[in-house]
Amino acid sequence: MRKGSARNITKKFHPIHPFTHSPINSFTSQKVALATLGCKVNQYETEFIRERLEESGFTIVPSKEKADIYIINTCTVTQKAARKSRELINQARKRNKKAFLVITGCYAQAEGESLKEKFPWIDLVVRNEDKLNIDRLIKKREKTSASRSSFIHTFYDHNRAFVKIEDGCNQFCNYCIIPYVRGDKVKSRPLGEIITEIKELLKNGFKEIVLGGINLGLYGEDLKPRISLVNLLEMIDSLKEDNIRIRLSSLEPHLITEELIDFMANSSLVCPHLHLPLQSGDKDVLKRMGRRYTPDDYRNLVKEIRKKIPSIAITTDIIVGFPGEREEEFLNTYHFLEDIKFSRVHIFRFSPRKGTPAYSMDHQVNEKVKKERSEKLRELVKIHSLEFASHFLNHSLRVLLEERRDPVSGLLTGYTDNYIRVFMEGGDDLKNRLVMVKLTEKRYGVRSSNFT
Repeated sequence: MRKGSARNITKKFHPIHPFTHSPINSFTSQKVALATLGCKVNQYETEFIRERLEESGFTIVPSKEKADIYIINTCTVTQKAARKSRELINQARKRNKKAFLVITGCYAQAEGESLKEKFPWIDLVVRNEDKLNIDRLIKKREKTSASRSSFIHTFYDHNRAFVKIEDGCNQFCNYCIIPYVRGDKVKSRPLGEIITEIKELLKNGFKEIVLGGINLGLYGEDLKPRISLVNLLEMIDSLKEDNIRIRLSSLEPHLITEELIDFMANSSLVCPHLHLPLQSGDKDVLKRMGRRYTPDDYRNLVKEIRKKIPSIAITTDIIVGFPGEREEEFLNTYHFLEDIKFSRVHIFRFSPRKGTPAYSMDHQVNEKVKKERSEKLRELVKIHSLEFASHFLNHSLRVLLEERRDPVSGLLTGYTDNYIRVFMEGGDDLKNRLVMVKLTEKRYGVRSSNFT
């Protein structure tokens, strides 16, 4: 393991945090509220926990209701995420001071059992590797040989189902806390287990499956025999399911293969949408970040993808105000975005995370400057997002219509395969259906459409 690895930085855990309450003996009467922050992997894991709790006899209630047990699945990727995690801990305490409080996720992993010193009313702190056994930990029961499923069957309160296929990241970008809290060893789920889970979700009515991982592009490199993300997609395609779609979550640019691009170009299964984190359009900033590509590498990749998949939506992440980012370097990012014209961009102000190399780097950028730069990029991105969607006016695209109507207009809403949000009139019988929709006009800041 490399120097400064996750094992050396993550705070110490005992196997189970001591209970301050009496053991929980009556399960059927216990109400459990779950709250989740962060990525699709966290959301998947909360669904897994939910189903195991229901199997064990607990009653699940909404996160904002009074409950006997609160489970908070936290995030720490930014200072804002860590702050929100603390807020959820305090809110649970206010709702019921006598409740049994369980904290897990990446903020809990980073803080370790020192979290109990900050919040003495926490009863149980669960590290990420033990998260999926929370039901057993709550009941103070060790693992047994009793058989139980290793996959989810549904996805509560979601129109799309997230499927976790991989955990861990060994890339160690200089700003990123994730390898330290999620582990720096890639852990891929077996192919058969993933396929079984997808079959179950499709059987239960889900039309879109989003494949997620801590570093999705690394899927399969640890399996024996070694396989790739494309091998998994080929297996899903072989199911010959009609009228479903697969969406890929974030993929690192340097891990995109020509094989994957070709598969997507010839597939009706995989959505023409790739989220490729850029982080900066300046080569020197990328080098300081520890990223494994240059702006030219990224530009050439996008050019190749768009050549083979003309309708594709390419979305990205940008970090502004990385330590030492000069105005000239920021402008290189601005001009890079002008050139690429992403359909959507998530813009983050650099958030120093203790334990990462960037935390102690010299020349930290002023918060006011970060804010100004992020706002400047947002104005540019709005233009590009509208331009991208406008290319498809008077075209018919496939849309998955959601269960919830738009609260402002009352219209049905959903996303096209290439991630354009649309609104349209129609009856409730169209909800949770993949339908062809003609984009006809711009309204409410997005596209209004007609069913075809």
